[in-house]
Amino acid sequence: MSLRRAQTVVVGGGVMGVAIAWHLARRANPITEPVVLIEKSALAAGSSGRSGAILRQHYSDRELAVMARDSLRVYAGLEARTGRSIGFQRTGVITLAGPERPETIALVQRNVAMQRSVGITTHLVDAAEIRELVPDIVIADGAVGAYEPDGGGVDPVRTVEVFATLAREAGGITRLGVKVEAFVVEGDRVIGVDTAEGRVLARDVIVATGPWTKPLLAQIGCDLPLSVVRPEQHFLALPRVATSAASDARARLEDSVLDRFGLAHEVLPPSAHPVILDLERGFYTRCEGHAGRTRVGRMDYAHDDEVPDPDAIDERVSSAYVEWARRELTARLPVYTDEDDVGSQVGLYTLTPDAQALIGRPRQWRGLILVSGFSGHGFKLAPSVGEGVAQLVHGEPVTAFDEAFFAPDRFAGRAHAAPTGAFGL
Repeated sequence: MSLRRAQTVVVGGGVMGVAIAWHLARRANPITEPVVLIEKSALAAGSSGRSGAILRQHYSDRELAVMARDSLRVYAGLEARTGRSIGFQRTGVITLAGPERPETIALVQRNVAMQRSVGITTHLVDAAEIRELVPDIVIADGAVGAYEPDGGGVDPVRTVEVFATLAREAGGITRLGVKVEAFVVEGDRVIGVDTAEGRVLARDVIVATGPWTKPLLAQIGCDLPLSVVRPEQHFLALPRVATSAASDARARLEDSVLDRFGLAHEVLPPSAHPVILDLERGFYTRCEGHAGRTRVGRMDYAHDDEVPDPDAIDERVSSAYVEWARRELTARLPVYTDEDDVGSQVGLYTLTPDAQALIGRPRQWRGLILVSGFSGHGFKLAPSVGEGVAQLVHGEPVTAFDEAFFAPDRFAGRAHAAPTGAFGL
């Protein structure tokens, strides 16, 4: 068996793994402190490749809002800084609350006040303003929205590939198609991993394997309150829209910035409307310019089927869900009434009981860092997670996220409650 040494091994080639590898590689000497990312399949082959990759900052928890704010700045500026396109599209995001649920309106109002206090560009909009932002929308006069003009989304697969490329350019190593078969353990310390290609020893082993985290860590008796579900998602064709003068002006400004640096960039189809998080009807929707389609998903996962084996996921989407998705979308946005269905898919969410991720060093095992359980909102936070984990590895003060908020041992000694179904709001 061949033997290799690294400063850090990152297991998992989704958005978390590559964001961590990128931030680590930027800090490391590739000769004396190599960073090695190991992925058993292909980049973005799991949850990340199925993600809607929506970039919103609307959260109830300050800890998440700040991370989403910082991560959005990374995504929005990446092409200008690196010349690499990740399909970023600034469409704006509206979180919508209807008049029938005043408690939801109050929640949105509180969230906006908190988000503005931490420097997020967002503001409350009434029904008339919502109709100006989305002329075709059907809403009641008492509706309220939170509008983030800077939000939008990215191409999830391309983003993962670009982050991995940036990690390699900084000296990181990516080993794709290589399965981690076991952890190498000495006493209470994880000192590396065994793979089909040999053993890799490292000072730190970072597990960012999403749905595969629980069975992988079970090998060393590390029991985590993680579960995996398969949310159904449906797609409709993008409506044709005329761009507004404001969006044309913004596009020209962005083009001029990129052109000034001689950077080629992709022109995506205009978005028919902002991303909508519909708290009244219980769905979200995003125009995905990179894929030429509009995605529709549920705002919660309380009724999603659990996945016992992520390697054997049931890819079927029920006709009942397809009918529901089309009905809810067209009731809110009639412009989709005559648009074609263009496919369906299931996603993969790794859940915790409180819908917040596990990030950090478990007390039970030294040399191990867990990064899992993002409960459907990992893409929004990945750059902040990458920065914070790199700070943790290098013994720096962790400023990119709140360590206590995400502590992987916070459920220790408690019964593993079922996930709430909350979608991070």
